[in-house]
Amino acid sequence: MKGEGTKLLLDYGILVRDGRPSLPLSTSPKDLNGIIITHAHLDHSGAAPFFYISESPPVYMTSVTKQLTDILIRDLIRLSSYYLPFETLELKTMIEESKEIRSDTQLGNAHVSFASSGHIPGSVNVLVEQERKAVWYSGDINTIDTALLERAQYNLPELDMAIVESTYATVDHPPREECERRLVETVTEVVEGGGLALIPAFSVGRSQEILCILQKHGFKHDVALDGMSRTATQTILNSPEELRDAGLLRKAADKAKWVKGERDRKKVLKKPGVVISSSGLLTGGASTYYMETIKNRSKDAVVLVSFQIPGTPGRTLLDQGMYGVPGELRKVKCRVEWINFSSHADRGGLMRLVKSMKGTPKILCVHGEAACCQGFADAIRSEIGFEAYAPNLGDCFTL
Repeated sequence: MKGEGTKLLLDYGILVRDGRPSLPLSTSPKDLNGIIITHAHLDHSGAAPFFYISESPPVYMTSVTKQLTDILIRDLIRLSSYYLPFETLELKTMIEESKEIRSDTQLGNAHVSFASSGHIPGSVNVLVEQERKAVWYSGDINTIDTALLERAQYNLPELDMAIVESTYATVDHPPREECERRLVETVTEVVEGGGLALIPAFSVGRSQEILCILQKHGFKHDVALDGMSRTATQTILNSPEELRDAGLLRKAADKAKWVKGERDRKKVLKKPGVVISSSGLLTGGASTYYMETIKNRSKDAVVLVSFQIPGTPGRTLLDQGMYGVPGELRKVKCRVEWINFSSHADRGGLMRLVKSMKGTPKILCVHGEAACCQGFADAIRSEIGFEAYAPNLGDCFTL
């Protein structure tokens, strides 16, 4: 985003498919007034250390985002270092150079303000005001309360442009209460039938929400926490101000068994209960350790609680009931369920958000499959009357 004497970068993420990361379009770090990281997920933060190979531009993020970003990018480097143009040194420099986001700040000639986006702990949306123009960036945003977080906050002035995520812009999510009830009923049924319920979950956000839901509904059976979900949970517990009910997560975390190694994992596999572990897509991490045993046991279950990206083991399991390395897929004996706990706003939430905007802003529909972005733009034009676009990579817009 460029203005008179000011250049800002809103997120700089990376996508990882089959262990190979793809970088975004390059831009020079020399004249950047600031890089704003809206939250820790790698598709928003993962490429930012690239700028610290030769320069040290200021990067802004919340305190908990800083800690979670460090955890996630370190793991990315561990798994995919061969394909990355930066190393741990650049990440360390970025973290050391980072500045904590407050409610607002001045970057060059731009006044920038932030509010919680309700997506994961530490996530924000961003308002940039400069030269009598106002541009709002949603980042990833959730417009409903969850067991873990309060819904997004935004009190916007008259806007000239809004850059809005479109991940689920063409679908409606089921009611959250229904999803929570179904989760608790499913895992209770599995455990009381003598089985172990594996819940593969994203380490940041989803794992903590599942802990909160089980605690909220009075789940009485054993719960174990494993993988990077443990580190992320401890980090999030240290930032209680980010949470809807910090006491709920604390109670859930205290009640859970924190798995410390293979000996504990073997114990978890020997008795009925629930184990929450990353990765949420079964692409690696401790969840794959449990899956190797659970796949052969009819009393056990895998309860997927995240969108399963096509091509991942989790998606193959969901669509085909098969699990294994390529070329060695086998039908599983365990029960397989998927429950939608998205942390993104759905079609209704996004349309209500846009309808609430003051002025007649241009809407850029981003962060979604091409059909979702285009469908959202079409709906905005027909239902609200705003100019709306689904930008292609590299497109520029001028106000």
